[in-house]
Amino acid sequence: MSASSEELIAINSLLIEREAELARVYATESRINQLLGADYPFEAPGVTLPSSIKRKKPTKAKKVKAKAAVIKPRRLDTGEAAYRITWTERGQSTQQNAADLKHLNALLKEPLPSMKLLKVQTIDIAGAPVETLYDATF
Repeated sequence: MSASSEELIAINSLLIEREAELARVYATESRINQLLGADYPFEAPGVTLPSSIKRKKPTKAKKVKAKAAVIKPRRLDTGEAAYRITWTERGQSTQQNAADLKHLNALLKEPLPSMKLLKVQTIDIAGAPVETLYDATF
């Protein structure tokens, strides 16, 4: 909401006038209570003041982030020579073999922003898959 300088001056003048009127009402009600020696049951004003209207703030729909699958690969068993990692990046599917668990964990821990992991498999010495540890292709 943007207002010009003249509008801001007019708004401030009206707010000062409102404050003065509310102070007058308070002083009048206080004097009535003093005369009676007790609190008088004042009724609420017959009009609804704009400042007393409670409005709901528009809430923005929260985007639900898809939780990345937590993959904790195991060490290679007997007959397994390496890990084969398959992912897509910018629409292109890529595979990489890693013989060391540290390299695999580093890749899984800090993937590239555009990288989507598809599959993690163990492979034997000939490159044939032995076991699938993670598969997001279905």
